[in-house]
Order: sequence, then C-alpha cells, then structure tokens
Amino acid sequence: MGIETLSPKQKETAETIFKLTLEAHYPPTLDEIAARMGITKGTLQYHISALKKKNIITWNQGSARSIRIVDDNSYDYCKEKFITNDINHSVPSPADFNRRPSGNIVKDEFAVERESIPLLGQITAGLPLEITNQAEEYLELDSFFPLGCYALRVKGESMIDALINDGDIVLVEPRKIANNGEIVVALINQESSTLKRFYKQKDGSIMLKPENPYMEPIYLDPSDSLDIQGIVKGVLRRL
Repeated sequence: MGIETLSPKQKETAETIFKLTLEAHYPPTLDEIAARMGITKGTLQYHISALKKKNIITWNQGSARSIRIVDDNSYDYCKEKFITNDINHSVPSPADFNRRPSGNIVKDEFAVERESIPLLGQITAGLPLEITNQAEEYLELDSFFPLGCYALRVKGESMIDALINDGDIVLVEPRKIANNGEIVVALINQESSTLKRFYKQKDGSIMLKPENPYMEPIYLDPSDSLDIQGIVKGVLRRL
C-alpha cells in the first residue's frame, strides 16, 4: 500500500506527521498532530490506527514520540512536497528507521488509569430471602431481543460508563439507521469498526461519542463514510 490508497484525511495525517517532524527535528505527539489538524485526539486515533493498519506509519503506543512514516512511497511523496533543500533535512527515511531498534510497548496511551481501593469489611446486600423451587414466570429471550440479533465481544474500555466493559458480549440488532444517543456498531470508511454512541449534529456531521471521560469523540467529515451495522440491545457478562 502507498499514498494513493489513503483517504483525504489519512493523507492529511501522514503529511502532518512529516511536516511536524521536519519542523521540530523529532516525531510529534498525538496532541501536537491533533492540534495542527484541528481535530480531537479521539478522531486522530482513528486516522493513526488506519495508517498503521496500512503499514504507512509505525506507532509504539507506549512512547509519546514514536510515530514515524515507514512506507517508502508515502515518505518520497512527502519529501518531494515539503522539502525544497535536500541538505540536512531531519525526517528519518524508512531505511533509517529500519536500522533502529524498536521500543517495547509499555501501555496503551488511551488506557484508563486505575487506583487501588481499600476493602474495609463485609456487608449484606439487603435481607435474606426464602429460597423456593417454584418459578413465578419464565423469561423468553425473544421478548427481550429482536429476531436476528447477533453477538460481538467487546475489546477496549471506551464504553465503560455505559456499563459495557472489556471482554463483555454485546447483543446487536441488525439495523442501518440509528437514533441520536443509541449505541451503534459503526463501520468507518469500510476500514475499521467501533462501538460508540451515535449523534447526528445540526450541521449534518456525525459524532461517535465514547462513554469514558478519558477518551474523546470521533468526528466524521463529509468525506468519511459511515455504515451503521447495528444497535446494541443488551450486554452479557460472565461473573
């Protein structure tokens, strides 16, 4: 894959990485790239992940300044566009990068930090109830979940405030249209999918909002395509 396979926003992201590296003489952080492009860090993460998937860049998520262009075609394109004097430019070529040892991944830059919580004792959750073997009613799953639902296992912590945790299984109703506030399975630009709350803004743009205060929304430009794959109708969790 090369520069010709990129969407307009992915191409702009690659160009911004190159320009910031050229200006500062070292790789930029996610915050610096997002600020230069005028987008949120959450939206940028989507573009960065797409570039990494296409092998345009390398990104060590445990290091703040590890984003580098490693695709020869993309590097040559940016070099021709932004470097007028080839003497002493400061953007390492893919060949230069390949000669350097790679760092170890320490932690996900978007991971939620946790603190230990003291265990102070025991408490009953309400009064004990008498056990009976007589069922008062039976639950029919079809009455809870529409016909045709399918299941997906969740990876990540972007929806924890909606009580959807890493490793949970969500039950999804296949549907192509979502109402504002619904949790959707969204396919962006036919490349990557994500689980987020759907909001259509007054100007017609789309916001995919995480339920995690440490993560930022993804905003989709008119040039981006969005395919709603389904609506989350329930969550299953093994205790």
